[in-house]
Amino acid sequence: MFAALHLPNLAALAVLRARPEARGRAYAVLEVAPGAILEKVKLPLLAVNELARGTGIEAGWPLNRALVRCPDLLVLPPHPAGEAELLREMIGLAESITPDLEIAGRDTLLLDLSRASSKQAAGLAWLEMPDGEGELRHVKAATPDLARLAVRHAGCHGRHVAAEEVKALPLELLEGSGLLGLLEDWGLRTLGDFMALPRQDLIERLGREAGEWHDLLHGKTCRLLRLHRSPESLAQSVDFEESLSSTEPLVFTFRRLLHALSARLAARHVAVKALQIRFHLESGACLERVIRLPEPRVAEAELLRPVEILLESLKLKSPVSGLTLDAETMPPTAAQRDWFVRQLPRPERWSDTLARLDALLGPGRTGIPVPPSGHRPDDFQLRPGDGTGVLLENHFLPSCPVPLRRFRPPHEIMVAFEAGPKPLALLSGPYRGEITGCRGPFKHSGDWWDPDAAWKRLEWDVRLANQQLLRLAFLPPDRWCLDGVYL
Repeated sequence: MFAALHLPNLAALAVLRARPEARGRAYAVLEVAPGAILEKVKLPLLAVNELARGTGIEAGWPLNRALVRCPDLLVLPPHPAGEAELLREMIGLAESITPDLEIAGRDTLLLDLSRASSKQAAGLAWLEMPDGEGELRHVKAATPDLARLAVRHAGCHGRHVAAEEVKALPLELLEGSGLLGLLEDWGLRTLGDFMALPRQDLIERLGREAGEWHDLLHGKTCRLLRLHRSPESLAQSVDFEESLSSTEPLVFTFRRLLHALSARLAARHVAVKALQIRFHLESGACLERVIRLPEPRVAEAELLRPVEILLESLKLKSPVSGLTLDAETMPPTAAQRDWFVRQLPRPERWSDTLARLDALLGPGRTGIPVPPSGHRPDDFQLRPGDGTGVLLENHFLPSCPVPLRRFRPPHEIMVAFEAGPKPLALLSGPYRGEITGCRGPFKHSGDWWDPDAAWKRLEWDVRLANQQLLRLAFLPPDRWCLDGVYL
């Protein structure tokens, strides 16, 4: 057994909530581009209220025709936030009957009553929107699509509709199928007229869609609902009666919070990628910390260890009056390791190391150095761990086949050179002598659009008389640096 809930005129009710001054006036909802002249707009009306409908105007009328019928018609833009709020209220009412429901449209819900008791199913008759906003229709049927079709007709409200009773309903209920205009041209007026046509002939003339509608109206198809599940927040908060200034009570509190978090994660088949912690201090300030795990974790003990390390090094200016714990989740990774990807044999120990580094250096100062799109030497960005346990990917490996040991910082030296410039000999520094071989200069520059950040450098690979290979750099206007030595 299935049921359908439908709130007619939802768009008009949402606008009325946002514009209470429209109460008592005939108004219509229409999405009009800014600066458009209303009298010349021929877009169809999205919705109209009861007063506008009393003048003969219906949803779907072009605006110019509606203004001729009702010159005082108030034209208002739609209110998506109000529509979403009305839909959430409908979902809340439906969940009091059964948690198994599908959002079939912005104003329609489908309910599976197979797990609902007879008392709960009878509660459909008592559902109403708060403050009496609009008529909340409900219809029961043997299939969900039959209930969704019948609930749009006011005469079916509160009834159990069988396939035979659908025959008397108007053909306009097939609106949106793409067949309505052609069927009306054939002279059909009711759904019974359509149901009486041979199914095979309909498929041959109108295609597969006509056969699907024919089966739906006869109650031959009963699909599964695409169940809606409200997102469950993993956030937990604790307020202490007396503010805490020592570590042990905080660890005990976190153990209790992580125990509940672990159970929720197991029920949802997800794992923790990062823990988000907020300390509410007695002074009124808040301190936020994020613990990123190298691999997604679920077990309470594995989540507690990095929290303990954080608490050991945490220095607070005021006692803790409350805690908020939230988690960023992701699907758990498989246990099988890839032969061609570097993985962590014991990720829990790596998690401890990361937690200690975060506590020592501060948040946001640990990660994987990644070269940016530019070519400035020693320029990099920190990439936080992504939970895969892969420390370094192939496209971050150096492409030079000869290892270069770079000096940080580079050694400033004196160089004999000729115009160009072209180096001839190294006169100071750890490596001195005549340059017998030279390749370059290799020109590098960047940030030319910013005078304050612009940079430029020339590099050479040089060979000394003792066959030592070096990297030499010239930084305009007059600095020479020994950048590194090839091993």
